[in-house]
Amino acid sequence: MVINKWIRRKRNSMGYGVQSPNDFHFVQHVLREKLPYYAYSTLKEFSRDLSHHHPSNPAAIDQLLFRLANHVHPRLMIEVGAGTSALALSLACPTARCVAITEDDALNSSIWEHATRDLQIEVKTGDEMGIFHQLLHEHQKIGMLHIAHTSRYREIVEAALPHVTDDTLIVIEGIRESKEKTVWWEALLESPSTVICYDLGNVGLLFFDRSRHKNTYWINLKKLV
Repeated sequence: MVINKWIRRKRNSMGYGVQSPNDFHFVQHVLREKLPYYAYSTLKEFSRDLSHHHPSNPAAIDQLLFRLANHVHPRLMIEVGAGTSALALSLACPTARCVAITEDDALNSSIWEHATRDLQIEVKTGDEMGIFHQLLHEHQKIGMLHIAHTSRYREIVEAALPHVTDDTLIVIEGIRESKEKTVWWEALLESPSTVICYDLGNVGLLFFDRSRHKNTYWINLKKLV
């Protein structure tokens, strides 16, 4: 089983085995895109300013989130367990509503407010699940959901699934940070609730387009492992 998965990962990471032209384009020009986007320098500057006040994600994660949001163009983006990655999401889609949910008061610091003054980011501090349920009740449908640094990942996905559409993207960080989370992630790949899934090593992507046949790709993005 482990050997077979490694073979599939190696094959798919080179682009082979991706039969759909749309999926191949997504792998080559979103996941594995190496050209710098216009906002990378801004992201780097923000992360440097915020790193003394709040833990920030590796640049590769923020850049991936930027490319993903730029690709799907959601109207509503939610980050739960917020770090600084809401900056990447909002820079990619500046006209979209971006809500960062966190239990960490550090995101309300003056340095964060200065960095986000020109972006449409709302920081909501408090009970993650309570705030998330409130947003779901308000909007009903999710555009893009980023599950970052939170122990409530299982509950969040369960609450989100009734609110996904064919265009929804869920991004889950740390899918191999513990044995329990890895087992949960692998069960999610087999679930009929998910359609097109990407396992990037330590980051997972879930798409829900019901017109597609269910498929999972293992893509080796070295900077994310």
